This record gives sequence, structure tokens and C-alpha cells, in this order.
Amino acid sequence: MFGCTARHWFPELNLKRLLPFLLAFVLPLVVVYAWWGGFNPVDIEQAVRGPYTYAYVEHTGDYAKLADQLPRVRAALERAGIRPGDAFSVLYSHPDVVARSDRRARVGYLVAPGTAVPPSLQIDTLPARPVLIARVRAAMLLAPSRAYQALDAYLREDGKSIAMPAVEIYAASGSVLRPGLLTVEVASP
Repeated sequence: MFGCTARHWFPELNLKRLLPFLLAFVLPLVVVYAWWGGFNPVDIEQAVRGPYTYAYVEHTGDYAKLADQLPRVRAALERAGIRPGDAFSVLYSHPDVVARSDRRARVGYLVAPGTAVPPSLQIDTLPARPVLIARVRAAMLLAPSRAYQALDAYLREDGKSIAMPAVEIYAASGSVLRPGLLTVEVASP
């Protein structure tokens, strides 16, 4: 039973017929995953980061919809003649503890200190603080899961878990051929 080959269990398996399937469907998925940065390393370090001044809107609900707020914030800043910096989010609710509909966050862009923002936006400054940092060069859809999984694994080695709030800074690469850089900062253990 244990010495049986794949042909024993799947007699109709024909490798010549399987190869076109692999080339047509599996290979393109692997190539896209790699292009999006799915195999890029996640670097973790401890440092003091900040202060950050950012213009934002409040968000309540699914964190997957945070990026939907960015065009609105960018448009308000640009109408006011303010050049937005990198995308910036502060996530207050731990997704393992807080229901998706109740999660709170701030989402917006970094701006220069002393910037006066339009009334549709708010502004705040996050002071310098010691943090654990995860950095990954990957597409915006893929980067957060990669960064948080790496942070979680790193902290679990010491019997700890991710403490909120978390700060996410996404620096777009400016090219469709290269993914941006996501930096996730959480309280240093």
C-alpha cells in the first residue's frame, strides 16, 4: 500500500496531458505571484520611527477596504495644492479580536509638518516611538499579509503577539513593473 506509485492510484494520469495544463495555468500564476513580490523576503528590525504627520479620514469596517479611501484623500489634498507623500494608515483594532464591521483605522497620506488640510480631512502627528518593523517589496494586495505573517512568526518565537495600533506606510515604486515597499510598524516588544 505505501509503496504504490501515483500510477497505481491514478491509472489514467498521463504526464503528457498534464504538462499543457501546468504550462497554461499553473506557471502563469507562479509568474504573477513572483512579479507581485510573493517570493520577496520580509525584513524585520527594531528601531525608533517617527514622528509622522499625516492627513487622513476615519474608517470603520473591513480593513480590506482601506485602499478605497485613498483616492478621495489624495484628491482632496491635490485640490488644496498639497502634494501627498506615501500612503499612511493607522490600524487600531486587532483583526483577530474585533469584528470586521467594528474595526477602526485612519487612512491617508504623509504630509509636511504644519500643513493646513481641507475641512474634509483631519491631520495628526504620530510621535517618535520604538517599534518592530517589517518591510516587504510587494504589490499592495499581497504585501500586508506577507508582512503581518512574518511579524506574527517573529513575535511567536518569544511567546508574544502583535500589539495594536499598527502603522502601515506604502511607498509606491512609480513603475508598474516593480512593486512598492510596504513598511509595517507595531509596538516594540
